[in-house]
Amino acid sequence: MKLFKCSRCGRENPRYFVSHMKRALCKDCYISYFEKKVKNTFIKYNMYNVASKVGVALSGGKDSQALLRALYNVFPNLDMKGIYINLGISGYSSESEKAVRRLCGELGVDLITYNLKESGGFVIPDFKNSRIGRRMCGVCGTVKRYLLNRIAVENGLSTVATGHNLDDTVEVLFELYLNGKLEEAVRIRPVSLSTHRKLANRIKPLIELTDEEDLYYVDATDTPYHASWCPLVRGSRMVGRKELIREIEQKIPNYRHILFKSHVKRILPKLDKIVKPPELVECEVCGMPTVSRVCSFCRLTRRVLKLNA
Repeated sequence: MKLFKCSRCGRENPRYFVSHMKRALCKDCYISYFEKKVKNTFIKYNMYNVASKVGVALSGGKDSQALLRALYNVFPNLDMKGIYINLGISGYSSESEKAVRRLCGELGVDLITYNLKESGGFVIPDFKNSRIGRRMCGVCGTVKRYLLNRIAVENGLSTVATGHNLDDTVEVLFELYLNGKLEEAVRIRPVSLSTHRKLANRIKPLIELTDEEDLYYVDATDTPYHASWCPLVRGSRMVGRKELIREIEQKIPNYRHILFKSHVKRILPKLDKIVKPPELVECEVCGMPTVSRVCSFCRLTRRVLKLNA
């Protein structure tokens, strides 16, 4: 019986098969491949320029845990701290926090934690009883983006690194292009530079790596992570779109990579010329950057605190 061999070193019985490349790799070669790709992404998109003090957004899932491990291994001198926001999702948040604390402890990385219930007086599941209860992922995203930025600014961190990967990015682009939301599509990029003194830079070092590749990396490096799906994501259109994109990729090989590269290389330069960035002002309630008198976070907070009153 013929045995498969690692496409890099020639060892037999390689552990990981990278679907989009159709290549099999052994454990050591896979770790080397993944970390080299993270380093190349840093170089390609000039992430070095804003990576002086980095806050790594951690959720406990495979992507953000892979991000922290890779940054630690590839850039041992990088000045970084982990940031974890406990969203108060029963069972899920506490298990996620355990994974985050375990990895930060193992690597010796300082961790900043924020408990939404203790500091904000509410938890994400509270929104289920509101009019926007069907858009839980959108609500959660708004809360996390706001808090990650505020925590970074308050702790003197210049940049927030997130674990958004290729699958996440293409799913969002698919939805935005489908609905003609060019003013939002222009914000989807590997590096987003600050345009306000209270706004941290944002980088996505895993943006060219897939869900599959992130999963293989945490497995190969024995990185702890919380494997369960968030219970609030069930029925989300995001999940349905990801499944549809996988079906498209069966008909159009490397569809995700093609769409992302087209967006970055061909479409973004044109959008930058015609879509002007919104003028930022400071929220009348919290003082953080926003495009309106009251920021989205403060509007959400008002709504959920009224429900809890």
